[in-house]
Formats: sequence, C-alpha cells, structure tokens
Amino acid sequence: MRFAPIYALEQPGSVAEFQKCLGKRYVAQEVPRAPAKGQAGAGSSTWLFRDGERGWTVSITSTSLGLEAGAYVDFDDFAGELKQVLRNLEQIFEPQTEVRLGVRYINRIEDERLPKRGIAFFVNEQLAGPVGKGLGNELQHSLCELRFRERGAWLVLRHGLIEPTTYLLDFDHFVEGERDFSPNEIVQRVNRFHALIERLFVWALSERYLNELKGRPR
Repeated sequence: MRFAPIYALEQPGSVAEFQKCLGKRYVAQEVPRAPAKGQAGAGSSTWLFRDGERGWTVSITSTSLGLEAGAYVDFDDFAGELKQVLRNLEQIFEPQTEVRLGVRYINRIEDERLPKRGIAFFVNEQLAGPVGKGLGNELQHSLCELRFRERGAWLVLRHGLIEPTTYLLDFDHFVEGERDFSPNEIVQRVNRFHALIERLFVWALSERYLNELKGRPR
C-alpha cells in the first residue's frame, strides 16, 4: 500500500514506536542506508521487520507499507495480521490518504516433467496455446503480460516459462487513486482482490494438474 508522505517515518524514534506495536515476533532487519541527498538513488529510508518463525516481513517507508507472507494457514490469517499492522500504522503515524493498494501472488510451478510433458499438461490451454503447440520442443523461455480493467482497478497476469523446469504465474491486482485511509476498508478490498486472484489461479491450471495437486486420479 502507498500513502501520502509521512515524514515522521524518517525518524528512528517514531519508527521504534511502530516496532513496539508490532510485538516481539517481528525483529528489525538491517538494510542499506539510504543514499544522501543529491546522490544517485536518494530517497526515503526502508525499515524492515521480520517474523523469522513464520517467514513474514513488514516493510515501511515514508510513503508505503508492505506485508509479505511466505506461507499462512488460510487467507483470514493474513487479513487479520494486515488489519493489525494497519491499525499500528494508524495509531502511530495517523496517515490521511491512501494512494495505491495492491495484492500480488507470485507462483512457480517447479517440475522436472515440464520439458517432456509440455506446458499444456500444467497450465490452462488458453494460456499455454501460443507457446505450447507447433513451435518445437526446445522452448527455454517465454513471458507474457495480460492487463485487464476490473471494476475501476487493474488486474495483471504475467506468465511464462522462466526456466526449462519452472513456469511462472504472477498475479497482481491493484487500484490507484486517492482515498481516505481506513484499515477496515483496506482489508475489505484486499479480501476482494484475493478472491478474484484465487479464482484466476485455479482457472490458470490445467484440470489434470489441478487434480494431481488435490491428490485425485488423473
């Protein structure tokens, strides 16, 4: 999420209050010092806090907040954590305006059978079609981006073979434009974005591969 600049987020003392609200699970991580003013790459500081046990990371700058989860039991777990982090941000820094909100899932199908079985065994033929048939059997790399408007937001699907045995399915659902900062409304929109991405992910897999993942007979 991006928001209007909050310059207190450049002050270690203020960020320490935010860290305290996160709790002991999140440990501050050392990040490269921001370049000095006038130097190439100069910009706001990035503060990282990591929950090593769960593999979750909170990142925050003077204009953005990110929550990255390596794994979770279900999406309600993620949404609940996000709401708490947003309330911490609201309590300490009182952001007024949200300017961008997005949910992104980066999925990789890593399977040694990809070169022999072919892309269409794993991926919906409507995605696999342009690179899955009639162009030879030695494909090494492909990447495609599909971009859609979805109820005033954007939905982007990047997909392709990034290594001979790895296929990428990268979903990015986001909205841009100024809105009042409201943790409850942000989490509601995040839930809607997740629901659509989840449906699209299931559609993007071939029925054979999806059944295999579910442990069903092919």
